[in-house]
Amino acid sequence: MDYLSEDESISMKEASEICLKCGTCCVVRAHFCHVQYDEQFDAKNTYVYNCLGSDEPAENPNIWMCVSCHKCEEICPYEVSPIRFIEAMKSRALELGIAHPMILGEVENILSTGYAFPLTRSSKRQREQLGLDPLVEGAAEDILSIAEKTGLRKKLQRSKEEGA
Repeated sequence: MDYLSEDESISMKEASEICLKCGTCCVVRAHFCHVQYDEQFDAKNTYVYNCLGSDEPAENPNIWMCVSCHKCEEICPYEVSPIRFIEAMKSRALELGIAHPMILGEVENILSTGYAFPLTRSSKRQREQLGLDPLVEGAAEDILSIAEKTGLRKKLQRSKEEGA
């Protein structure tokens, strides 16, 4: 299944083959992918291999373990950037309606409030006690605009419809 445009898919297919044969991003300790510490992964079954080697990568729940830290991109000796594959798989999972419900809830929270965490009375009180300025609650408008222009809003809606 293609996750990107036809032009990008051709180069992505070639790049994914290079990526699957390499695994440097998961085995070089200096730039170790944090997910690699999970006990299901090792030097032979790396996180990237697990994700890219799946029969249907978008259905692999492990894709959601990636926090987009870009360490893999920084160390990749072939400039393949495994994160591009993983982000494409996440996007495809949203389109198919198979994204983890927790992810859908988090995205909904960000779109409705503009923040990854709810602004509770407790968090407001703690900010005040620390002498921090109150957070602006109008950030959601900007986030919604970005979500509309990037197509995230439509993908999220389809995902919710498929999952229902």
